[in-house]
Amino acid sequence: MRALHEWFATPAGQDLADRESRLLTRRLAGLYARRILQVGAYGQGYSPAVFGNARQWVVDDATGGSIDLAADSRVMPLASGSVDGVVLIHQLEFTAQPHQVIREAARVLAPEGHLLVIGFNPHSLWGLRRIVATAPATPPWSGRYLAPGRVADWMQLLGMVPRRPEGLSILPPPLHRGWPAQRRRVDRGRESLGPGLGWLGGVHLVVGQKRVNGAANPPHQRRRRFEIIPGGLTQAGTGATRSQREGWHDAG
Repeated sequence: MRALHEWFATPAGQDLADRESRLLTRRLAGLYARRILQVGAYGQGYSPAVFGNARQWVVDDATGGSIDLAADSRVMPLASGSVDGVVLIHQLEFTAQPHQVIREAARVLAPEGHLLVIGFNPHSLWGLRRIVATAPATPPWSGRYLAPGRVADWMQLLGMVPRRPEGLSILPPPLHRGWPAQRRRVDRGRESLGPGLGWLGGVHLVVGQKRVNGAANPPHQRRRRFEIIPGGLTQAGTGATRSQREGWHDAG
């Protein structure tokens, strides 16, 4: 993901990071989520904002910057059911194992928690731009774009109820240097394209809620602490006992 981080440091990448962060901030504000795990970092100071008593941690496979935990998104050293919200920042299209990444996100998510997936849309002008890219081996064009409907299907297989996908950022970065100024004049201030134009967005947001049969929103005291598993990746998701774990940052 280091190459993607480098692209987010470009003017085009910073503009998209700002748009995505603002959209995620609005959606997170409407969810019951006190512990939010962001998988994937934008860098350059961009990140969704959280309010009130909510806390946020950033996990990435690169060290440095605003990273709280360096870990592989496919096998995260976190206790199962320990967070109320998981945000995947372009994780599925830039990994060789997207199924494992979304399964791992579902594992660390508490019952009734929400999974938010940001990704590039193959059925858009961004997808077309990817096909004709002069440097197809470099991000963002090197990813394996997934349609929002496919992501929603994976969520359903994992016991989640997906919402209607949202889209943003219709126009991809063109080849001429005047892109940033023109782009801001076209759709300045729009975090989401709305239900009518969402399918045109080069970036989609799919939100799913992890359902448990017969369960309503559980009270806070029943929710597990946000815990990191000592020993790192080898123990993640393998059923380590509670005595093998320790709290991390949050007394819960």
